[in-house]
Amino acid sequence: MTEKIIVSTSFGKDSTAMIHLMLDAGIQIDTAMYFESGWDFPQMERHIEQVVANTGIKLIRVRYYRHFDELLGRWGWPHPKGGWCVDAKIKTCNKLFRGLHGTVENIGFTTDEIRRTKRPALKKKKWQVRFPLIECGFSEADCLSYCRSLGYDWGGLYDVFNRVSCFCCPKAGGKRIDQLRANFPDLYERYLKMNEIATNKEEL
Repeated sequence: MTEKIIVSTSFGKDSTAMIHLMLDAGIQIDTAMYFESGWDFPQMERHIEQVVANTGIKLIRVRYYRHFDELLGRWGWPHPKGGWCVDAKIKTCNKLFRGLHGTVENIGFTTDEIRRTKRPALKKKKWQVRFPLIECGFSEADCLSYCRSLGYDWGGLYDVFNRVSCFCCPKAGGKRIDQLRANFPDLYERYLKMNEIATNKEEL
């Protein structure tokens, strides 16, 4: 049976580098899977379009069955170390993988994140999982440098943030709101409205 090579991608620096490294190595990617939270940076959409145009990869977008704004009003801001948003993403993506056969999931963990490959949830997966960036010896810094050499700039997101997933992500640290206010006032205004409906409002 021919293996289906799928990359799980956020289209941040690490997974973008992973896609290009795999293609450069002659690995045929069948599908790139992207989880849309509804809280994504607008700049990320333009970056995704750029990557797809440059590589020709097939892209599948998946979403949780409830909008995150609704869940924010029910459960509040996710915990910085995980929380309901991570759980929703994992369940949604794993459901897709369970419907496939002969799949190899490629995840963009870097050499800085080897500890993440030991998590029990990964070991429970019923399909093969690989970490191309670790295999290539790429760190997070290597990934950003490599992507910049390919002409990617994410609309300046990495000039401001260390993480460019959800614009309001609690994992981005305490400075993220000040960074939003100073650099992306439209997203800051959206954040303020979201914070009003959260059951655990953040102190500003």
